[in-house]
Amino acid sequence: MLRKERIDAMQAYISEVKTASMKELEDKFSIAPSTLRRDLATLISNGTVKKVYGGVTTTPDSTKDNPLTVYSERQLAAPSEKRQIGRAAAQLIEPEDLIFIDSGTTTAEMGEFLPTDFPFTLVTNNLQIINQAAPLANIKLVIIGMNFDRRTQSFTGIDNMNIFSRFNIGKAFMAATGISLTRGLSNSEYNEYLIKSEIFKKAHRKILLIDQSKFGRVSLLTYGTVQDIDAIVTYGDIAAKYHEFLTENNIQLINAKTGAKTLP
Repeated sequence: MLRKERIDAMQAYISEVKTASMKELEDKFSIAPSTLRRDLATLISNGTVKKVYGGVTTTPDSTKDNPLTVYSERQLAAPSEKRQIGRAAAQLIEPEDLIFIDSGTTTAEMGEFLPTDFPFTLVTNNLQIINQAAPLANIKLVIIGMNFDRRTQSFTGIDNMNIFSRFNIGKAFMAATGISLTRGLSNSEYNEYLIKSEIFKKAHRKILLIDQSKFGRVSLLTYGTVQDIDAIVTYGDIAAKYHEFLTENNIQLINAKTGAKTLP
């Protein structure tokens, strides 16, 4: 790939994910740190990205014309697979559960399949889930987050993080931008990270919903470790090293494509 082509591709990638770590960009484009610094210097001089701690992020001017691009594009990525993951995850909800459904396009797919025949409590900051759950009389709906982020279609902004100590979350259905055996579960949005990390620490059972494109990917902020997950719901086959790790750490694997469940 020519340098100009690589820089253009890097610009497109950063515009999509909003924030990327240096390591993520090195791995994504298979380049040395010195080459990456030169490429980023070009983008920074163009005013389309700016430095943040450990990586770079888009500038306000680079996204102001289309604030919904990121969420819309993620919705279009593997829509059938995400829908099946959402369906399989929703089947894990049980009567009288107190659950959390995270922000994200894959977790949003649970909304269509929320149970209607028994009561449970749902805590969420995911706008799509809120819209699906609001008409259902069997659900006690608790919404968190004071500020709406159109880029992620979620509510963020918690003035007192102690609020999470009030919730005895039984099952947390989590999303991630990337999953790595060495660097954990990561995302790129800081305000979402604050919520994810608090929920991940306090939930009794942590269930990760993730499509195949996220395996091996590392984003800017790590909110939890893979070994602390209780179950992963995905679609299709995953690499053998992940199977081995999940088995060694007693993590359940649910394949939404085949319906197979690897029990811990």
